[in-house]
Amino acid sequence: MTRQDPPALEKVEEVGKAQQSAAGSPQHGEAPQAPGAGRARTPARSYFGLGLWNVFFICEFALAYTGYLRLDLLYNAILFVFVLLPVPGRALNALRQLAAVVLGIALVWSESWLPGPQSILANTSGIAGFSVNYVVQLLWDFINFRMVGWGVVILLAYYLLRDFVRITTVTALYMTFLVMQPIFMEPAAPVRAPAAAVAADAGKTRSEILAEAASAQSGDAVAPSEEVENWYRTFLDYEKERMAQLPTGISARDTPFDIIILNICSLSNDDLEAANLQNHKVFSRFNIRFDKFNSATSYSGPAALRLLTGACGQPSHDDLYGARRPDCEVMNRLDALGFKQHLFLDHGGAYDNYLNTMRTQAGLTAPFEQRKFPLKYMSFNNEEIADTLSVLRHWRRVMDRDKDPRSVSLFNFIALHDGNRLPLHSRWEAFEPRAKRFLDDLNTFITELEKGRRKVLLLVVPEHGAAVRGDRIQTPRLRDIPSRRITQVPVLAKFIGLTDLPKNQIHVSGSTSYLALTTLIGRTIETNFFSKSAGAVPLEALVKDLPQTHMVSENGQAAVLEYKGRDYLRLNRGKWEPYGG
Repeated sequence: MTRQDPPALEKVEEVGKAQQSAAGSPQHGEAPQAPGAGRARTPARSYFGLGLWNVFFICEFALAYTGYLRLDLLYNAILFVFVLLPVPGRALNALRQLAAVVLGIALVWSESWLPGPQSILANTSGIAGFSVNYVVQLLWDFINFRMVGWGVVILLAYYLLRDFVRITTVTALYMTFLVMQPIFMEPAAPVRAPAAAVAADAGKTRSEILAEAASAQSGDAVAPSEEVENWYRTFLDYEKERMAQLPTGISARDTPFDIIILNICSLSNDDLEAANLQNHKVFSRFNIRFDKFNSATSYSGPAALRLLTGACGQPSHDDLYGARRPDCEVMNRLDALGFKQHLFLDHGGAYDNYLNTMRTQAGLTAPFEQRKFPLKYMSFNNEEIADTLSVLRHWRRVMDRDKDPRSVSLFNFIALHDGNRLPLHSRWEAFEPRAKRFLDDLNTFITELEKGRRKVLLLVVPEHGAAVRGDRIQTPRLRDIPSRRITQVPVLAKFIGLTDLPKNQIHVSGSTSYLALTTLIGRTIETNFFSKSAGAVPLEALVKDLPQTHMVSENGQAAVLEYKGRDYLRLNRGKWEPYGG
């Protein structure tokens, strides 16, 4: 007789087998589970990579490749690791993201060509004078919508590809490639000049060293920063020795004439091309044109100082604001020869301490009578700007009143400055209509002068350009970096009152600056040029061998120069590097 289990036990076993079958037995078509497969598992850590920071770094790489940024590999690598490493907890991760955003903005700013904190602090007084409306318009116009469009494309591409491609891996590989590239690239052996050549260079004069470097062509080679700096120091030392030749006295038999200097803010050769005004009819009326005149700066104050101290060679920006140099002060030296000083402005002279700086740094003694002229524009700082032609015409009234046989008059116009607007308008007026109106007024003034009896040497000397179209390094309307587009200005000379001068215009094709202009004034006086209706000497003789000045331009925190056929830029007294604009 077979022993049977109790009925209760049978039920328990059946229930247990049913539960085991439901929980652990494989279903039809499934593979059996491995031992322990039913145990609870610990979830693996989720890892999302860089996320949207991929877009940031890809944009950095693209901007650096196209020359809009100078990629700082070290700080980019640090930021890359900082945002890539996971951190525990939402609060800590949010804090990390906030810090990364601040660091990213600071990094992009430092890599860009935008003015640094030093430059902004140095121009605090000027910036503080900007109207709110002007600042808003500057910020709006600063936006490069083409770049924004490409950024949107990169962002959309990221969202489309992130489910198919490990974008963080691609970004990391490219970052690693950039970081490791200098290590694996074999550095080029420095080219050293033979000892005999070095000895020969030691015997050369500063002018010979500068001239050879100016005429040399760099090809694709980039000069080391130390080499460019040495050339720059040689340039400054050489310029300290130079001085324009002005007569020490005037004979009673010399023919009297007047000198008018029109110092115009914001008008460069590049601006004229951008506004399609390079062939305006007024330019053909001048007898002499300087094709490569360098204003040496991109701001009004330094430009006016360089003009008024143009009897000497070109100083550095710092030396420009150092001790006064009476031998260099053009207006005072002309005053000593009997040319009475006059000053005419289409503004009040208070902005950026303009008038006071001219008096304390350049010795300007000409009285300034602020008169009520017809209103033409409202400036970027809500100052009234007088009608250009009215200011020019006032010169004749002053000459008729004072009866001086000789005079030297300085005009300073800001009608073309960025941000000026018509009265009762909130939006600034574009450069082209303002420039055309100004040139038309100048043309009318010349016609009126020619109808008068006074003999006049009329000089047009713009301060700097308006940066109408900018470049990759510097956006339009920004002038912190004195690039060639901003500092090469149309300087012209016209002899009014001489009826038999040749009709063809004389072009001074060499690289010149204020020393050449002052020398031209000196030669006009020395040759008694106005004594004959065709000029005492040919115009070609008047401009022959005018002193040339190498292209070196400076602001407080930026400098640009030409060396061996290539432009170099230095920011905040750092290293010289090729200008990529």
